[in-house]
Amino acid sequence: MQRFFALLALFVLSIPVGLSITGCRTNLSEFCNGAGFGPKTNQVAAIDLEPKTTGISLSWGETSQLKTPVATACGKAGPGAIISVFNFNYGSSNLNLADVSPTGAVCGGTWNRNSPGGIADFTICTPPPGSGTGTCTATSCGVVNLTAAAGGASSNPVPVFVHPPITSISFASSGANTPNSACFSQNTPGPVLSPTPPASGGPANVTVLGPDGNPIPAADVGTITYTPVDKTIVSINNTSASGSGINGATTANQPGSTVINATVSTTSSGSAAGFFYTCPPASISLSLNGSTTGPASVTAGTPQNISATIKDTRNNPITGLALDYVSTEPENISVSPLGQVTAIWPGDTSVSAICQPATCNPAPLSQIGMFGTGTPVVSNTLRVTSPGTNSNLLWMASTQSQFFSSIDLTTGTAGTPIKLPFIPNSMVMDQTGSTLYFGSYREIMIYSTATNALSTQDTSVPGVVLAVSPTGGTVVINDQLRQVIYLYTSKSGVQSSIAGVATRATFSPDGKNIYIVGPNALYVFNIATGWSTYNSATTPAGPTQPGAACNLDNNTPGSGTFDPFCGPNLALTVPSIGPFVSGSPTTAWGFCSAGSTASPIYYPQAASLGIQTDQLAATDNGQHILGADPTVLSDINVAVPTGMCPSTLPGDPAGNTAQIGIKLSPTFNQLPLGFTASEIDQVVASPASNIAFVTYNNNNQAAGSGLLPAYSLSTTAGNAGTLTNIQLSGTAKAPISGIFSPNTTLFFVGTSGDNLVHFINPATLTDTKTINPGLVDNSGNPVPVQIMAVKPRSTT
Repeated sequence: MQRFFALLALFVLSIPVGLSITGCRTNLSEFCNGAGFGPKTNQVAAIDLEPKTTGISLSWGETSQLKTPVATACGKAGPGAIISVFNFNYGSSNLNLADVSPTGAVCGGTWNRNSPGGIADFTICTPPPGSGTGTCTATSCGVVNLTAAAGGASSNPVPVFVHPPITSISFASSGANTPNSACFSQNTPGPVLSPTPPASGGPANVTVLGPDGNPIPAADVGTITYTPVDKTIVSINNTSASGSGINGATTANQPGSTVINATVSTTSSGSAAGFFYTCPPASISLSLNGSTTGPASVTAGTPQNISATIKDTRNNPITGLALDYVSTEPENISVSPLGQVTAIWPGDTSVSAICQPATCNPAPLSQIGMFGTGTPVVSNTLRVTSPGTNSNLLWMASTQSQFFSSIDLTTGTAGTPIKLPFIPNSMVMDQTGSTLYFGSYREIMIYSTATNALSTQDTSVPGVVLAVSPTGGTVVINDQLRQVIYLYTSKSGVQSSIAGVATRATFSPDGKNIYIVGPNALYVFNIATGWSTYNSATTPAGPTQPGAACNLDNNTPGSGTFDPFCGPNLALTVPSIGPFVSGSPTTAWGFCSAGSTASPIYYPQAASLGIQTDQLAATDNGQHILGADPTVLSDINVAVPTGMCPSTLPGDPAGNTAQIGIKLSPTFNQLPLGFTASEIDQVVASPASNIAFVTYNNNNQAAGSGLLPAYSLSTTAGNAGTLTNIQLSGTAKAPISGIFSPNTTLFFVGTSGDNLVHFINPATLTDTKTINPGLVDNSGNPVPVQIMAVKPRSTT
């Protein structure tokens, strides 16, 4: 035995010393401090509890939920540091004010615990003591910190703000530091939104009210986040600040006004707290080749860019504005959305730009007119010409014939008449020259101009085609039997409608306003404000029986006796600030609304002239509205205002709040026609703004005695021009209808008596040629051309 113990001792002593030390060494990397003691890296070292930045805002008795805590180990970052924890223990600094369940459910008061009768625990939230008064007390309102603990570690605190139910959050109604006090220029800082004096200075400008109508202390409300409905108007930086919650630092963006919603912490839904106003344009100045008036010459293949200088109501520059550039003759000389002018065909045009809500200077309906927001702003007008010559394609129709015909003037021969499904009561070409729209009492008939082939028949919209949108396929159709006005597209059908009878319609060049007139009312459709109607029952008063009342032939649909010239007419000013409406008196209406107090929004009368007109036309240069009755031609001289809509205090952005609408002060000259017509059909002004023709019907006119009145406008503003009656050739009785060629070198006239189309040279005032359109009635008898459409064509 002694020998055994001696051998064992010898063995132990013979073990290498290094091996003995290695077996007992501590792994220092397993410890957070790397020193071999304290918390290990696989143990919970920290707990993140959210929302720690905004906290939670709770009304009395309201509940919410903490986000699941995230436990992490020490010394690491990223997903690899997350530690799985089976259970967290939640704590509250004041269980009577804000209680928390074992699952992190938060109560603005006290949870039911250990409830008898089978009631589940943590399902009933009882408001805190003192909340019955409806007003904050020391025990009913305040801030409570919630924490989560696990594995010996505790989380960051999450503040819970307990308060009475919030009935409203609103901006102060006055004061230099409130969004409602004035407009702010683009890219300039606005007020800092805060229920307490912001860290950047200035007074508190946000008020939070409880159910008793009294303010809730800001310290008990929690974080308020501000969000604009339209972020193009204002940017808001919700930055952390001292005191309670978060402040909203505002910066003005594009012109217009928008609602700002306020949201309390994470639980309360957003509500409108007020508005923000970025100053609108006061002026838009266009120039081309250094000129703000023109005429500027643009040749085909060489587009030119318009320069736009825009100032707001504080005389500060505006950039990036979404302007609608428009051309009065876009089929010849077009202008792109960026203001690039392109000559497509020879001709004359007027180019202007409009800042038109809702794509430019928008506003909620209740704020239209406030500081000038929500209203359109129009630029100066540029005259643009394109030199050269071209031929024409001409289409001809009559309400007395089931046929229409066309002629290519490069050949000079009319084509074979094409039979329509029904006798038309109207024909309108779109501005691209690609589509013809025929109306009838049975259906709308759509033809391609490229092939003269029928492409669409739609029985859902019978009626008279009055106008086609310049920006697309929207068509104004009036079913005079059912007395409904439709806005229709062939792709989508009826987009909008209103009850009424109409005889004429016109779109603004940007397509955003439609003016429609009938025997008893003026209808206005605006894409932002919808429909407005002006009649004898409307306040403010609108037109009553404008123009001569007439029989619209509603009792005999399809009889071929429909008169396309019957009833009142309208002419849109250039630039398009509103229409003149024929009648006695002749009236003008603006596009500046009277503010937002009326519903629907109304556009006040701009002028009233004590003269009779049955038909009207506007010159493209914006200086004249031409009208005629059976004996007299009236030359109305207008000065179309540009810039922002007038208000009670124009130019004062701090007080420019009440809109009063555009007012015109036109003068007029009158010249006798030299005969008495039975009906005035048209006044047709040249796109060159130098001459106009009057077409009419005369039941007593003898064959071969037809006269075409030609009015040469004076080059001196305010002066009367010269009226000349052109003798029509052959057996013509009266010039019933007319249309200019796009390059203004010809005027086409459909005449009664000979049922031909005459070619008039506007430069020499001579009848140079006639063609036979070949239109006949159901008995095969020739009928005169009443409706024409024309588009340019290459001479090769």
